[in-house]
Amino acid sequence: MTLGVLAAIGTLFCWSFGTLAFLKASRIIYPALLNRARLMLAAIGTALLTCISMQIFPWELFTHASAMQWVWMGLSGIVGLTLGDLFGFSALRILGARRQSVFGTIAPVASGISAFFLLSESLSIPTMLGMAICITGVMYAMNNAEEKAEVHREGFGAFGLGILLAIGGAIGQGLGLVLAKIGMQAGGLGGSALTPLYATFMRMLVGFASTYVVDVLRRDHIRPLRLAFADSAGVKAMMQGTVLGPILGVSLSLFAAREINVAIASTIFSLVPFVVMGIAAVVHKERLRARTFVGAAIAVAGIQLLVWN
Repeated sequence: MTLGVLAAIGTLFCWSFGTLAFLKASRIIYPALLNRARLMLAAIGTALLTCISMQIFPWELFTHASAMQWVWMGLSGIVGLTLGDLFGFSALRILGARRQSVFGTIAPVASGISAFFLLSESLSIPTMLGMAICITGVMYAMNNAEEKAEVHREGFGAFGLGILLAIGGAIGQGLGLVLAKIGMQAGGLGGSALTPLYATFMRMLVGFASTYVVDVLRRDHIRPLRLAFADSAGVKAMMQGTVLGPILGVSLSLFAAREINVAIASTIFSLVPFVVMGIAAVVHKERLRARTFVGAAIAVAGIQLLVWN
């Protein structure tokens, strides 16, 4: 229990500091290229850690899980990492860490709806009320003329586009988590239960490979990976974000979800907007607006009602 809570708190701070690191990287490196490069780094890092922790050879990484587990974890990687994080990085570039983190509270709503359809989990009236409160809080926080004007002054994109991308990113992350939950379960999939670190490697590997497929489908120019490492400041920020986010943060979150009640873990994770706001205010001297703080508090309250029901 204690280790699970500590893992959840560790996840909270990893994701918060990782968000700020990726903010800097996203404003130096093209978002799609940033997503591809950090997935490659995360796949390599989690592969090494998995081999060490499970005491297996690298080639056993591809045979230790069943084919169906690879399918589900692969789908989770595509939805949550390739698409969800592409939208998320694009939104982060436009909106900034403080605003984008508020939209992250929508992810549990997406998880709840996805679990209803994919895992046959029920949606009680309190749960649906929690979803409504969460969405209301996000809308209240972002329906702010001062926030819109500040995004316009920063000049990285239109406020409305940033909101749509942030919503798309949160939905992708929420759905990806449910798909990962299916893949981590051993029952009926023909393989043994997956460790959080191994599951993270599987998601990162498939997520990285599918970024090329997405570029082809988008008819976008496939930028060489070396361009992601051209700017030293961008590389430093990307490396920091990769270690804190996909490697440590995601692995700790899966460990926490396995060791303690998912509602407790989700409650701790949901505090990311407040930690990001605090860091932005203290370290980056950003002004905190009361409306944004109140809206985030309403959204987090909705999450509490959602996860505890």
